[in-house]
Amino acid sequence: MIVVIGLGNPGIKYIGHRHNIGFQILDELAEKHESYFNERGIVSALVATPSSDMLLAKPQTFMNHSGISARALVRNHEGHLVVVYDDIDINLGEIKISFGRGAGGHNGVQSIIDHLGTKDFIRVRVGVRPVHEELKGKILPPHGFETFLLSNFAPFEKEKREEGMKKAILAIETLSHKTLEEIMNQFN
Repeated sequence: MIVVIGLGNPGIKYIGHRHNIGFQILDELAEKHESYFNERGIVSALVATPSSDMLLAKPQTFMNHSGISARALVRNHEGHLVVVYDDIDINLGEIKISFGRGAGGHNGVQSIIDHLGTKDFIRVRVGVRPVHEELKGKILPPHGFETFLLSNFAPFEKEKREEGMKKAILAIETLSHKTLEEIMNQFN
């Protein structure tokens, strides 16, 4: 089984935030496969099963405590772990697939590494770095990228956002029938 954890913050006020792109991608993937999320308290997550070999999970802890849910999911479901999350160092519309890396400054990923005691899991890093000139300054001081990540996408970013989400969904779906090396060659 492939256990896919999308990172984000629970609650209506965070739904459209850049930092919640992991949740947004899992929502699209579940909808595409006519699967629905249900609360599963034992793993502190909303869980959907779009196929017999894939489980989607949106931790209901806040981002910086995602490892609590990840540890419970890994204990209750055998298989490959895939974590889908935002990456400010990758341009909006692009993704990168990796394995066994550090957290790269992402607190949600660091929480997962800390709670699992390993870096050995697949990452689908989804770009949220602005590509439009009018937004590029928003990630610099005094605003900083933290404030930028906790903001909604601009309407003119919709096309690029959807482009990145489609790539991430395709990469996740491809995991069941291609090797990690083939997927990395295809998407990186």
